[in-house]
Amino acid sequence: MGRAIAVASGYVGNRDDALDLAQEAFYRVYKSLDRFREGEPFAPWFFRILRNACLNFLEKRRRGRSLSIHAVDPDGQDMPLPDDAPSPFENTEASEEQLQLGRAIQKLSRKHREIIWLRHFESLDYASIAATLDIPVGTVMSRLFHARQKLKEALEPYMESPQ
Repeated sequence: MGRAIAVASGYVGNRDDALDLAQEAFYRVYKSLDRFREGEPFAPWFFRILRNACLNFLEKRRRGRSLSIHAVDPDGQDMPLPDDAPSPFENTEASEEQLQLGRAIQKLSRKHREIIWLRHFESLDYASIAATLDIPVGTVMSRLFHARQKLKEALEPYMESPQ
């Protein structure tokens, strides 16, 4: 369950929503067990279901944001709610390096963020990532290369210069 929550958190940026989405994915898996092909790896199938649940959630949230939602400040004035979900890396115990990495990952496009997450945080091999995302292995390799390049560019200002 912990890995599922971590993956979902990487998509939605909120642990509470991630917990709900992980539970939803497990429920969907349970209801769909008759469609699981014996002999196939379970993880890519599960993560594809979890990914779809997260993407559906994000789409609903995006559509909901087009409505005018406001909070009220202490003076009773309307105040727009922020659009950005907090990064799962942003907590008081994270080191500065972890915070910079988390922020840089959050700035990546969804397809680059998910490929980095699945490879480096979930340690899935290329074939499992390809099955999870329903893309060819060559596309996994290409996206991973480009995602790493973008991440490197984003982190260059924080890298120590050689002395």
